Amino acid sequence: MKFTYPEFLWALFFLIIPVIIHLFNFRRYKVLYFSSLQFIKRVEQETRSTQRLKHLLVLLSRLLALAFLIIAFAQPYKPVENKNSQGGKPVMAIYIDNSFSMTAKGTEGELLSEARETARKLIDKATLNTLFLLHTNLMNGLEQRLISKVEALERLDKIQTVPLTRNTGDVVTWQRRFIKSESETRRKIGIVQHVLLSDFQKKDLENLALTKDDVGYYYPILFQPQSNQNISIDSVWFSSPIRKIGENNELNIRIRNYGNEAITNVEMHLEIGKIKRDVFVDIDANSSKETMVNFTEASSGMKKGKITLNDKQLFWDDDFYFSYQVDDHTSILVINGENSEAPVSRVYALEQYYLQKVIQESEFSGDLLRNKDLVILNGINELSSGLTEELQEFSKSGGTLAIFPGSQSILTTYSGLLSSLDLPVLSDVTSSGTGIRTLNYDDPFFDGMFEKKNDEIRMPSLKKAFRTSGTQSKDFLPLITADNGSPLFLRSGGMINAFLFCSSLESDFGNFTNNALFPSILLRIAEMSQRKAPIALTIGKQAYYPLHHRAEGESPVHIRSEKTDFIPQIESQGALTYISLNGQEALEMLLAGNYDIVDDKPVAPLSLNYDRSESTTDCFS
Repeated sequence: MKFTYPEFLWALFFLIIPVIIHLFNFRRYKVLYFSSLQFIKRVEQETRSTQRLKHLLVLLSRLLALAFLIIAFAQPYKPVENKNSQGGKPVMAIYIDNSFSMTAKGTEGELLSEARETARKLIDKATLNTLFLLHTNLMNGLEQRLISKVEALERLDKIQTVPLTRNTGDVVTWQRRFIKSESETRRKIGIVQHVLLSDFQKKDLENLALTKDDVGYYYPILFQPQSNQNISIDSVWFSSPIRKIGENNELNIRIRNYGNEAITNVEMHLEIGKIKRDVFVDIDANSSKETMVNFTEASSGMKKGKITLNDKQLFWDDDFYFSYQVDDHTSILVINGENSEAPVSRVYALEQYYLQKVIQESEFSGDLLRNKDLVILNGINELSSGLTEELQEFSKSGGTLAIFPGSQSILTTYSGLLSSLDLPVLSDVTSSGTGIRTLNYDDPFFDGMFEKKNDEIRMPSLKKAFRTSGTQSKDFLPLITADNGSPLFLRSGGMINAFLFCSSLESDFGNFTNNALFPSILLRIAEMSQRKAPIALTIGKQAYYPLHHRAEGESPVHIRSEKTDFIPQIESQGALTYISLNGQEALEMLLAGNYDIVDDKPVAPLSLNYDRSESTTDCFS
């Protein structure tokens, strides 16, 4: 038998106290006066032995009660022999949760500081021959080795928070796998103790799958924050993907309250360059609140913003960084065919914002697609295989296509391109039920185009239209529907940005080009063709940033700020190049903040934020 706190056994010397009480209390005599002592003597002789036994039993009870109390404080335990130890060195595997939730305030400071001090005490009390597997959420090669007592104490002071969380099951499995490998390849391992120091958020024990372990001992040690209140900026997004100089922008902000108490007048500060706004919001307990901030851009270029909350508990999730690009133009290529219509190029010629190049089909070459945002096929009757391949690559690289077929189109030449764009295939011409029935006002395409929804608005008339096949597919979205239920104008869904007009713009097919709806549609197509990148990415999650206009040089792409210069991994998917931020190196090198993506020169802004999953205060008791 061993004792956790053997120093308490010194208190056994206090067993002398019941003995002293016995000797002095039960030997006191009391004088009684009687006229005759004959009866008293007879009673005393009969009960003396019984009283002596009773006094001894009282003394024994006092001694046992005090002794058991002292032994209980010493915490005795019987160590179980490790049959698999074979006399190897003992190992203490200590996991310190250094995720952001451990920055909460505990009774003696930050929870991470409390965990470090607890680990220090455990290491101090361990025997000199004990080896330590001291690791955090990084679980990298530097942490995957057994170290001595001195090395473990030195490493404790270097442990800092990281934007990375670990499932408890993954931690234990990682420890077991390494210790087993170490025992099989390098040295004999004796008794193994697994010590887990964490706040044990409930999400970290979800889907916990562990096998039985008859060898190791497990000691989960819980660190609880003083308060479970916390608020954070959950997400930020724009109402519209279009941002132009002089136009209003609606920035939506979602704030989440993770605590059990409602919070009033939460102060939130927005800053985008010279634009500054202060907003106060009320948030109910265990709920979220969305608010909107309006502002107008005065200039083009890269914009970097930051939203800050005034919180009193966890601070790492009080800032949200975002960035975006305000373009000063949209570059358009119009490819005219045999049945092209002049109104297409006239619409874009009215605004200097649109840089338009108009060519004939026979003049096309692949280099004309470089740095173009939108390509319009205007009245082409037959698509060549070369043009189809170039347009498919252009679409994969993030470009936008708008297709207005010619009146004499050989529709089989369109099939390959339309299928690759997740658009229905065109078939024969029909003149039945080709009038415009409805507009899909709920689609973002028409957002802001009309003051209100009006089903009685005067629509342009169409005499003929192309039938469509594959209309049961959900990969495209109808924007204008004909009386016969077929789509007349539609766009592709998902990541592809393409538009198809299921008729011809020639007068034989109708007067669509004479209606105000026609230029409105063309302008909206151009607005939505601006190549957009995510306004923010999350460190530690699957994160890719598209590079639409990368230079042709061999110099690597850098992610730079005032304090950081990081070279990320570059991946290609089709014709599009992405910056990958998924590796362990990115997690360790990058912090939340605004950065520049530099490829010979700054080409785009990049904003990174920490994963909000650590904001929850839902922990085990």
